Amino acid sequence: MKGIRHFFYIILLLALTSCDQEANGILLSPSKRVQAKEADWNYEPWSAPEHYSDTVSAQFDSQVLKLSSDTLSFERWFRKIPIKPFATYRVTGWVKTSGVEGERSESGAGIRLGKFDFSGDTIFEADNRWSQVEMEFSTEMDDSFILEFVLGKNGRARGEVWFDNFRLQELSAKELKPEITLNFDEPREAMSPYIYGQFIEHMGKSIYGGLWSEMLLDRKFFHLPGTKRSAWKSTLDTNSVQIDSSFTFSRGRLPVFQVQDQISISQQGLALQDSKKYDGRLVFKADQISKVRINLNGSAKDFEVSGMEFQTIPFEFVSEEATENGILEITFLGKGTLSLAAVSLMPSDNIKGYRPEVIKLLKELNAPVYRWPGGNFVSGYDWKDGIGDPDRRPTRYERAWNGLEYNDVGIHEFMDLCDLLNAEANIAVNTGLGTAELAAAEVAYLNGSLSGTMGKRRAENGHPEPYNVKLWAVGNEMFGDWQLGHMPVEDYVMKHNKVAEAMWAVDPNIELIAVGYPGKWNDWMYENCADHMTYISEHFYKQDWHAGGLLTHVQQMPEVIASVAEEHRRARREIPELKEENIKIAMDEWNYWYGPHVYGLLGTRYFLRDALGIAAGLNEFSRQSDIYFMANYAQTVNVIGAIKTTKTDAWLEGTGLVLKLYRKEFGTQPVSIEGSSAPLNVAATLSENGEYLTVSVVNATHEDQILKLNSFLDSVEKSGVAFVISGANDMVFNDENNKDRISISEQEIDISAEQMTIPKESAGIYKFRTRKK
Repeated sequence: MKGIRHFFYIILLLALTSCDQEANGILLSPSKRVQAKEADWNYEPWSAPEHYSDTVSAQFDSQVLKLSSDTLSFERWFRKIPIKPFATYRVTGWVKTSGVEGERSESGAGIRLGKFDFSGDTIFEADNRWSQVEMEFSTEMDDSFILEFVLGKNGRARGEVWFDNFRLQELSAKELKPEITLNFDEPREAMSPYIYGQFIEHMGKSIYGGLWSEMLLDRKFFHLPGTKRSAWKSTLDTNSVQIDSSFTFSRGRLPVFQVQDQISISQQGLALQDSKKYDGRLVFKADQISKVRINLNGSAKDFEVSGMEFQTIPFEFVSEEATENGILEITFLGKGTLSLAAVSLMPSDNIKGYRPEVIKLLKELNAPVYRWPGGNFVSGYDWKDGIGDPDRRPTRYERAWNGLEYNDVGIHEFMDLCDLLNAEANIAVNTGLGTAELAAAEVAYLNGSLSGTMGKRRAENGHPEPYNVKLWAVGNEMFGDWQLGHMPVEDYVMKHNKVAEAMWAVDPNIELIAVGYPGKWNDWMYENCADHMTYISEHFYKQDWHAGGLLTHVQQMPEVIASVAEEHRRARREIPELKEENIKIAMDEWNYWYGPHVYGLLGTRYFLRDALGIAAGLNEFSRQSDIYFMANYAQTVNVIGAIKTTKTDAWLEGTGLVLKLYRKEFGTQPVSIEGSSAPLNVAATLSENGEYLTVSVVNATHEDQILKLNSFLDSVEKSGVAFVISGANDMVFNDENNKDRISISEQEIDISAEQMTIPKESAGIYKFRTRKK
């Protein structure tokens, strides 16, 4: 996932109704009475300082918006404007320039209308007196657009440009009366169950602080206890602490203390629940240390110490109160040398190390496949760090997300998770900083027999039988310069082939997912690697907070899914190497990513409008069933996830409710729909045995809609069940205090009149028993 830099946004949400109305349209420019930033306008510079002004013009006695730069730059004023779907509009205004010069021909100053193509597009260069511009566009399924005044259109530019008296006029609007007819005579390919996949990455609170039950931070002392970066406090002067870098116990460095009578380390901020049992262990080596006292929030236990080798002391406590600020304190008594290796503390009800409340929700999602361990993370990851005794595994500083990787969750733990959830594994290998040899060894470790070196090593670590992982992702987003080990596609195609050949040499039965990206990258991958892949990956996140109205926001998801499908169909038509292939798309990362980060790094909060978008996306996957093999919602827990957690609780976001409902109730065999369903997003499927018809309807408007059902009663019973996801409005969200602001309601529905009332701001599945012929 790619970060956004060099931008800042000033977002003010004022109603368009405050604009002046005149016969020739709605005034979009600020009136002379208000400044631009007080009237919905936002300024975006490419680089500081700000080169803009909003002064009153003499020509129209109103505020003029100005952009200026003495260096090649990109600057814009922009504003979100509500419109009607399926309408035609005209935008008019005036532009003046002075000394505008672009970095290449056909670049300079101008206007954009967001994503819309429009007539009357003009590039302004050099000097121009006030000139009128007139543009027309059609809205299709959108209810908002972005009006952009730009210095640096089609390339960076410098100079000065003024914009004034811009107006919006509605030319025509279609009256929308949604109606559909089912066409069972056009059979379509069944949806892949892998469309409901999930993706988890080692970052933020996705695993540690989310899925995993470990309560302690930095439990293997990557940072020296008592120092600023450490989660551990210490009674000892940190200047006297030595470091054991011999790696005789673990692959990490260990702090070594000289104890005079006693020293203590402690960690606070532990969330304890009343009467709950907690299990822990302490791993250390001591010379002449006689006793260890372990204290959890005032309850202490003493342990006698003997011997001079590394030892493990298990301990358990029952909390006597509920608190968000529990303290674990460990005191060593005696005189001698102490080497600290690891401490662990988990609730006793953990399930193979995982949080039971999270496992419960994951089972409700019922995802058939999980992609792991990344994501950007995988391009710097050595899978061997995550096997063997967890207390002997190293803590690493990982460079993708600038955090600590404890390596407590590695291959065996991930495969345990898949087993708990009855899901398949989709394991990504490191083609960034990693090698073909590293990837091949990972395949051998997971799938090899006991006769091989890696198979024997797997057995030594507790799993004699091969895991037989079928799905493998060969790298992650190697097209991006944010990716560790990024290289041009001209070089990467050779590396991909080398890695694929090495993996298939170990296990020729595995299926490989290649890195894809629309355009040149995909063309090169297809032309050079088509016979070295089974599927090809795509990723997308909708990050534009200015996408606008509810309908536009929701429509982003199906639009991207459809456009990516068309990109690959284009490649199939144009690239000879694909003529005999049927390489389907694995959309193994997809989601919205724009809201407030409430739950740690990228812990994005999701709203009802996002849930509607995910439902519309699933509708589109059903319409594109012939070309999509997999879709993995990113990233399951906390990090842009469908599940959010506190230290002791977990719940489903609205997006999670959609994934849960559609996985359970949406059919698998797409049915063609005829007619015009706008402004609704409608898809229909049959259950695998044909017993039920399910109609998925997303109403991304602020009014109930009547959907006419032509000839439905010829095919289905008149009574059915409606499963509807909704809330008070499209901006409500679930959190720890209100877990069901967004919820699923279930009720009977009757279509005797061959129509359904679709509630505003809702996503629903309407299920009917079929009349089998």
